[in-house]
Amino acid sequence: MPKLRPIQLPDEAPVAAPGGGPSEDVTRFGRTVSIKGEVTASEHLIIEGRFDGTLTVLEHGVAISHDATVTADVAARTVTVLGRATGTFSASELVEIRPSGSVEGRIASPAVAIDEGAYFKGSVDPKRAEAALAVSRHRLQRRRA
Repeated sequence: MPKLRPIQLPDEAPVAAPGGGPSEDVTRFGRTVSIKGEVTASEHLIIEGRFDGTLTVLEHGVAISHDATVTADVAARTVTVLGRATGTFSASELVEIRPSGSVEGRIASPAVAIDEGAYFKGSVDPKRAEAALAVSRHRLQRRRA
């Protein structure tokens, strides 16, 4: 499967694969894609459509684009929100809400960046990030067994 480039957003800097260069794989769920359920990935994810469920991307980043609507429990290395997101967001490195982003829910991450103009309603607990990610790892192992 060919490697996809990060999406180029018209009014923002591109959402780059966090921590990685062009050699890292990226999967994109396009604007017309609507998914309900559980998704586990070993590469970066960019969501442009709708997602409702559980996203587990423990070693990579998740980007929620301008037009995306996500209702989910997300566990990833980094989470970047430019669209609408509701749920629980656990990250081992960073949760970032860009100016066009809207987040309602709980954030567990050692670092959180909320840009001017972004909307956030919920709670942030940097001390719970490791525990939340440990639970996600445990659930992932049980599903694979």
